Amino acid sequence: MKSLKGKISARRNYLSVMYIPHNKGGVKTIRINHYRTTLLTTFAFMLVALLVLTGYTLSVVKQNREMKIQHTNELNAILSEKEQLEALIAKQAKELAENAEIITTMNSVKTISEEAIDSYREQYENMVVAYIDKDLKEIGTVSRGDKKPASFKEDVAELRSLISLVESAKLSEDDVTSKIAQKEAQLNNYLDALPTYWPVNSRTTFSGFGRRFHPIYKRYIMHDGLDMAGEKGDPVYAAGAGKVSFAGWNGGYGNCIIIDHGNGFKTYYAHLSKILVKEGQRVSKAEKIGLVGSTGLSTSAHLHFEVRLNDKPTDPLYYIEP
Repeated sequence: MKSLKGKISARRNYLSVMYIPHNKGGVKTIRINHYRTTLLTTFAFMLVALLVLTGYTLSVVKQNREMKIQHTNELNAILSEKEQLEALIAKQAKELAENAEIITTMNSVKTISEEAIDSYREQYENMVVAYIDKDLKEIGTVSRGDKKPASFKEDVAELRSLISLVESAKLSEDDVTSKIAQKEAQLNNYLDALPTYWPVNSRTTFSGFGRRFHPIYKRYIMHDGLDMAGEKGDPVYAAGAGKVSFAGWNGGYGNCIIIDHGNGFKTYYAHLSKILVKEGQRVSKAEKIGLVGSTGLSTSAHLHFEVRLNDKPTDPLYYIEP
């Protein structure tokens, strides 16, 4: 038996597309070979890729456009705020310049006002001081030897009134540097130095100023001071402010203190049992300086008190105030 020989056709791959009509006609089949299938598939893939790329590109373009619009709006808003800020800064700079001008003007006015006030203050102080000095001349100086008791005490009263006037004339209570305040301090120092303070607590006197019968010498002699009653150990006070020029034993005066008050005044404190101050020491009016005693030419405890004006003994009752 002979073998059958013939050509066997190569198998081909096709893509079949069947078309089936709904009404009439037969089924139609369209065959597309493998090469065309690959070509169509590639084309379709490229078309889809192109569509996707186009869509993405359009989306990006749209998004960029929106971002550009947003950025433009934001930039416009920033520029607007910048303009407002520049306008505000310009306004504030103008106000600062105006305020600086006002402050400069006010400082100038203040300087002028302070200068005017200082000038008026100086004129006022000079006027008050001139009045005080004139009044003091009318009162007179207490260091004159022809002063009578009533006249001296009237002068002291007028001096106190003058000090009150000066105090009320000061421009402020805490003023300590003006001419008025300095004049007040001067007057107070002057008044404090006057020997007007009673030097012992007792107001009893038993031997006055003038000629008297001396209890020890048994004859009439001049008594240059005032004997004041007191017990041994009683305090003795300075009649006025001043400087202790002597403190020690002084013959018949016994333990004695002499205070120089200035303006020609000196006071003597004799027969002390104890001296509480030293020579050269400054004391204030009413300061305790010693103790009552009976040293020297004395028969009992008492204070012998003298007031000397220009080294001349005068009656202490002219000056001391009860």
